[in-house]
Amino acid sequence: MKEWKELIEQNLHKQKNSVAKISIDKATVQYSEKIKLNRVLKSLTGDEEIVRAFLIDRLVNELDYKPENIEIEKEYSVKAGHGKLSPRIDILVKDEKGNPFFFIEAKAPGKFEKDKSEIEGQLFSLAQAEEKDFKTKVKYLVYYTVDLQEEGILDKAIIIDFEKYRNYTDWENDGFISIATELTAGYGEPKKQPLIKGHEKHDLRTKINREEIEGLGRNLHNVLWGGGGTNDSEIFYSLVNIILSKIQDEYEKEDEQEYDFQIYQYGSHIESAEKVYDRINQLYKRALKEQMNISEQQKIDDDNIINRNKFPLNKLIYTVQALENFSFLEGRSSLDGKDILGDFFESITRDGFKQNKGQFFTPTPIVNFLLYALQLDNLAIERLNNDRELPLIIDPSAGSGTYLVEAMKLISKELKFKQTQKIKTSRQIKDKFEDLFGKPDENNKINRWAKDYLYGSEINFDLGTASKVNMILHGDGSTNIFVKDGLLPFRFYVKETSPNYLETATTETLYNDKEVNAKFDVAISNPPFSVDLDTQTQREVKNSFVFGDKKNSENLFLERYYQLLKEGGRLGVVLPESVFDTTENKYIRLFLFKYFNVKAIVSLPQVTFEPYTSTKTSLLFAQKKTKKQVEQWNTLWDKYGKEWSLLKTRVIDYVKYFLKGDKLNKKWAKDVVADIEKENFENIKINIQRFLKDYLTPEDEVLEVKPLLEKYSEEIDSVSKFEKETDVFGFYNAWWVFGEVAKELDYEIFMAEAENVGYKRTKRGENPMPNDLFDLEYAPYQLDTKGIIDSYDKNLKILKDLLDESKKELEAIEKKIKDKETEALKKKAEKLTVDIEAQKEKIEGVEAEKAQVVEILETYYESDKLKAEYSERTDADLINHFKNGVLSRYKSDDIVLRATELLTILDSIRKDVIWE
Repeated sequence: MKEWKELIEQNLHKQKNSVAKISIDKATVQYSEKIKLNRVLKSLTGDEEIVRAFLIDRLVNELDYKPENIEIEKEYSVKAGHGKLSPRIDILVKDEKGNPFFFIEAKAPGKFEKDKSEIEGQLFSLAQAEEKDFKTKVKYLVYYTVDLQEEGILDKAIIIDFEKYRNYTDWENDGFISIATELTAGYGEPKKQPLIKGHEKHDLRTKINREEIEGLGRNLHNVLWGGGGTNDSEIFYSLVNIILSKIQDEYEKEDEQEYDFQIYQYGSHIESAEKVYDRINQLYKRALKEQMNISEQQKIDDDNIINRNKFPLNKLIYTVQALENFSFLEGRSSLDGKDILGDFFESITRDGFKQNKGQFFTPTPIVNFLLYALQLDNLAIERLNNDRELPLIIDPSAGSGTYLVEAMKLISKELKFKQTQKIKTSRQIKDKFEDLFGKPDENNKINRWAKDYLYGSEINFDLGTASKVNMILHGDGSTNIFVKDGLLPFRFYVKETSPNYLETATTETLYNDKEVNAKFDVAISNPPFSVDLDTQTQREVKNSFVFGDKKNSENLFLERYYQLLKEGGRLGVVLPESVFDTTENKYIRLFLFKYFNVKAIVSLPQVTFEPYTSTKTSLLFAQKKTKKQVEQWNTLWDKYGKEWSLLKTRVIDYVKYFLKGDKLNKKWAKDVVADIEKENFENIKINIQRFLKDYLTPEDEVLEVKPLLEKYSEEIDSVSKFEKETDVFGFYNAWWVFGEVAKELDYEIFMAEAENVGYKRTKRGENPMPNDLFDLEYAPYQLDTKGIIDSYDKNLKILKDLLDESKKELEAIEKKIKDKETEALKKKAEKLTVDIEAQKEKIEGVEAEKAQVVEILETYYESDKLKAEYSERTDADLINHFKNGVLSRYKSDDIVLRATELLTILDSIRKDVIWE
């Protein structure tokens, strides 16, 4: 589809009754003499002028307004501080009595949302000045732009009834209500056209511009959070509920049905706020059941979309009207449409959600490092090639869904765009690939696979809702998000649709006969640290977890990851460093080593989660053992546990005899008595040394039995004890036994410490820092090199045409000077001569930049792909061209994956850690 500017230019040139013409190449505009121009307009000064030309043509040729009743750039005098301003209105459409019927401010599409804050000054203030200074009556204020859709160029307008809303504050208090979105013909009363599913013209918009959705996000934030009265999170949760209701509306409507999520107009009146609330609230209640898997009717009956005391109805009206036209299920824009809506949600989460105690979201850079360190991309390719499936991924403490969303983005991007050469080319693999990711030209279906392979649970109802909405707006149906505690027995995770991999469970003998799910390939999460469990969960975990009576919630989640993962399943989680080094957490470290192969531990700096918490954290990467491996562990554990028990008994007897002088019972200490009677002191020393293996020094070799026992009496007492916290592993000194088992099952663990993670957050904002974890690509893997060069050629053509016009104008002036030399003509010629030199310099600059860009692209790219020798992004010149140079507008924020030159922790962990 052509750009809206080109389409407007073509449409204007086709009109028989030409009242407005533009030339984009020549940057000129021309209006009919019948239209009143309050200043000379010849140059296309910007995109708004193109919109104005289109609108004037539409007013005359389509909507039946006379050109002589149209006025452009009328000037007003408005007080500003100690002085005065002279602002202008873009378009006035007057009735036969000379009263302004439409009082119009035109905007470029990309500025429509961004500049809404100017409605008060550009429309209300000037309309008040019009009525005061010219004794007229303004009927409608119009804030206008064009909307390019499949069916062509449409009006996109906010139309305000100025007779009802005499000032901006009254309009604001009613929720910024617009009585229509398109202009009416022949002075007809503007009507709001209902949105209808499947209607050729009045369905939801599926083509969404990035600039307008970003502007929408800013406006929502300004309006919803700007007035105060409640805390950030309460407003955020209300907005999430409203978006969920809109999603429900799109899911349930049949063709030719009117959508519920919209503001209706009845005759000349907009429906009441109460009526809107009731209808949207019912949508929300249906969404609780159908989208959120809520089965308790009492919960549905009691819950409402907003708390009206904290989120007033005028804000609901504003939000519904702001969102009603967009499709949140089908919304797209060329290649990355789904992410436009996803980015929109991430922005309102980032700006609107206030993190509290226990709700510290993992920053996206940390999440992405974790996912790439798990080699999620390679696992997805392997599963697709070998099994025609993708990995099942779960986050049992999903928060707002960041881990799942980033996993979805990573797999879609790497498999569909960046590592396609690794995917097998058989027909059956190709068919499955298209089923999962859509056909090559169906990039709006790129995340379709995720609805069957991503699972999550979140106990906080509001965060669970946010997680659900987050995933839907990123392109996933998110049918597998459960608003439940992630530690409940698996029978609690029920949903109406199938399959449901989370609900099933079997008893595992190697796990103390507790239930496991064992369905998932990957578990990723940032579990809550040391939080109190709710009453129901406390009751359930005692029976379903080995360590169900322990207090640390993060340790219970470590058990849950074991329960969830299949053999060989991968684990990547954020944990407090106390898990790895405190005495109270010995038991969970033993659990980890028994049931997992620990692959890597990456220590993060204290700034990682600041300013929300200064808890020191690490990333744990581990792989669930096979049953055979756990059995091998058990065999060795029993072997060395029995050895410890035997040595403990003997060493205690040695202490009794040599230090306390007690007589030993020959029946119960037969071996000890035999060694003493035979004076086999060397064997006794060997037993003592074996028992005290971790304490002895080389100097102890010369000590006799009694001095050795005396020197290490306290250590003997310590090693002889077993701790209650680890008694589930047997009544042994667990760390003595573990030391021996670990020697036999020895393997390398990748260890790294990051001093910097790329940012430092404060309450005032985020500051960039070096990043030890990973590097960015900067130079994209794929680039439209022809399109870049074409854009330079197009720009050069415009500049050269303007130069030719300037030269012709100078020639004409010089001829006039020959006939009649005047000072005014001379000055005009001199100015034009200066302008021509400046134009030439500009052309030379663009040509030089084009030549530089051509050289760069030819050096580094081939067939629109980065040459293989530069794939590791270690060429400093290449990086500079995209980071700060002439190609910076095309820079990539993707993480670079290196295989040879290991410059970051990610480079090394991906090379050194082998997932079996």
